Amino acid sequence: MTNKFLILFIALFIGLTAFGQEKKLKAFLSEGQFYAPDAGNYIEIQLNFLGYSLKYINREEDRFAEVEISQIFSQEDTVVVADKYLLKSPSIIDSLVEDFYDIQKYLLKPGLYRYDLEIRDVNSENEPIAVTKSIRIDEMSNELGFSYFVAAESIMANPQLQSIFTKVGYDVIPMVGNYYPTEIQNLLYYVEAYNTGSALDDSIYVVEQKLIGRDVQFDLEEYTRYFRYKGSPIQPIAKVIDISMLPTGAYTLELNLLDREKQILGRTAFDFDRNNTEKVNSLSFESAILDPGFQKSVPQDSTGYYVASLIPISRQGEVRNIINLLKEKDKEKNMRYLQSFWKETVPENPYEGWLRYKAQVQNVERLFATNYQVGFETDRGRVYLEYGPPNSLIERPSSPSEYPYEIWRYDKINQYSNKKNQFSNKRFIFYSRTNLNKDYTLLHSDMIGELQNYRWQYALNKRNTPDQNLDDPSGGANSHFGGNSSRYYNSY
Repeated sequence: MTNKFLILFIALFIGLTAFGQEKKLKAFLSEGQFYAPDAGNYIEIQLNFLGYSLKYINREEDRFAEVEISQIFSQEDTVVVADKYLLKSPSIIDSLVEDFYDIQKYLLKPGLYRYDLEIRDVNSENEPIAVTKSIRIDEMSNELGFSYFVAAESIMANPQLQSIFTKVGYDVIPMVGNYYPTEIQNLLYYVEAYNTGSALDDSIYVVEQKLIGRDVQFDLEEYTRYFRYKGSPIQPIAKVIDISMLPTGAYTLELNLLDREKQILGRTAFDFDRNNTEKVNSLSFESAILDPGFQKSVPQDSTGYYVASLIPISRQGEVRNIINLLKEKDKEKNMRYLQSFWKETVPENPYEGWLRYKAQVQNVERLFATNYQVGFETDRGRVYLEYGPPNSLIERPSSPSEYPYEIWRYDKINQYSNKKNQFSNKRFIFYSRTNLNKDYTLLHSDMIGELQNYRWQYALNKRNTPDQNLDDPSGGANSHFGGNSSRYYNSY
């Protein structure tokens, strides 16, 4: 099935520069087609608003923005669907302005439609922005194939409450665009397969997942996977691909629906660009004049330890440089690097920046070190140093059915190495499969660039759960007495 994905931010920006000095509304539009066996064909319209581009007002101790949205589908000058409504932004809390989504679903019969979209910032004097385009709705009620491909920022299985992000068994927050920089290490996607029960002679079919390089000649066979399913009217498919080692380049993620003879019965594809630049300019430290304060703050036998402690807050290319430096075992070079790092990181007062971080490293050592890892090498230590201490913490060292685990919650969060991008309401789940010596590893997080494991509930209950269905995040397990991790996670 042809993938219908279009980001129209260029069109939405047209005409915005001519309206005085007020903020200019910026939004991203994408559209995709799906099929519900009990309802029919429908189109999903996704709008992502950049929060900073709107005008905010104060009302009853609340500060928010509003947009008026009009969406019209018509055929030959006859209006088929008309929808006009107000959308309120998330409230500003502690000066944090959030981006936000609007997702609407419209049932439409197969055919060609004219689509008109108009968006107005209610509190701004700027003119509305508008887009007009043609959309063809395909017949999916008896067609064997795939829905629209959703590249996701995060996927949460079995949501307790329905929301605009809810699909079949998942909450799927869409990814804006198709660009994956170095800090994003996983590609998440969601797609639905239709009519495999009635259209196939055999009740078993396979979905092939593979990567194709559009401008590179790398061997990508390791990314090929096969997933087996039984025929059904609708099959949700949610997957995670580790792209941490995928080199810079342009790629196509292709999904093929195969029968037992490996004949292709349906296909969908997603084009994306990967930037995985490992090389960065080496920090200029060789000629640095050592500050006596820096020298005094680090014992001579600990220079390597403290240089290595910078790895959690360093970029990928910097990590490579640190590893190469540590191999030399040159204490003076280590001190020069340490001092130069903090002059670049906190130029206004590098020594105080270093002392604050050193105190955190020592705290992490006390809290998280094991008999085989120093504190900053552990997952909890790395997260603590990169993002700071969590705003709240749930600790469950024992559970009737789950491994010991911790859930860390952050109200506001940004990476130490990149203070510009700030996120809100992010969670990290750590668990211990051995329950020995503070041995906790990261299981799942909804923070961009971190490990995202949509089957984390199954992994946490694995000692009591047989692995039945790889596409069921719980592994097909029933609820266990004392198994409260999902409730704690979703109560944020």
